[in-house]
Amino acid sequence: MCLGIDGRGAKDQIAIAINKRGIQSIGHKFNPTKDEENYIEAAKNYLYREDGKPRIFSLNGKRYYLAVCYDVFGIKQLSLPNPEVNVVLSLVHEFWPRGEGASGNNYFARLGFAGASKCWNCPVFGSAVFFNRNIPKNWPSGVFWNKGNKNQFKWKYRDNPLKPNKEFYLNISEGKAMVRIFELD
Repeated sequence: MCLGIDGRGAKDQIAIAINKRGIQSIGHKFNPTKDEENYIEAAKNYLYREDGKPRIFSLNGKRYYLAVCYDVFGIKQLSLPNPEVNVVLSLVHEFWPRGEGASGNNYFARLGFAGASKCWNCPVFGSAVFFNRNIPKNWPSGVFWNKGNKNQFKWKYRDNPLKPNKEFYLNISEGKAMVRIFELD
């Protein structure tokens, strides 16, 4: 299980991967937004080990990288070399209706997820909370870039070859949770 935690008034933004043996992987956000630069406790670099735990974990022969929200933008913006991972998992904070807070879900998929996928040549999966709005049916929670040098600003959801094998909704006390299942080769 992977989960994202905002602690100490969002000064700590971390992703954690846990299995039946306990914590396997931890990563603080390494790429803060301009508003967060002097506020959050950021990781020293994109591979920094938190409490001796790596940011990358293995499962079923694949290596997974934990990204905290805006970290997916940092992968491409900083031209970071792929540390031999097969998948990026991004734990995104939230998307609000326009005018009520962060609402750039399209921007996030196009430039964040697709940008990291393009840079590291692997799929990027993200989870997010949609506050006071419906989850857009076509919002891609999984993205794989296969458009070569195409300008990312021209990338459309229909360009994404990654489709879930199964999708369903769960009713929870806060509203609805969309669950998508992807099978990777």
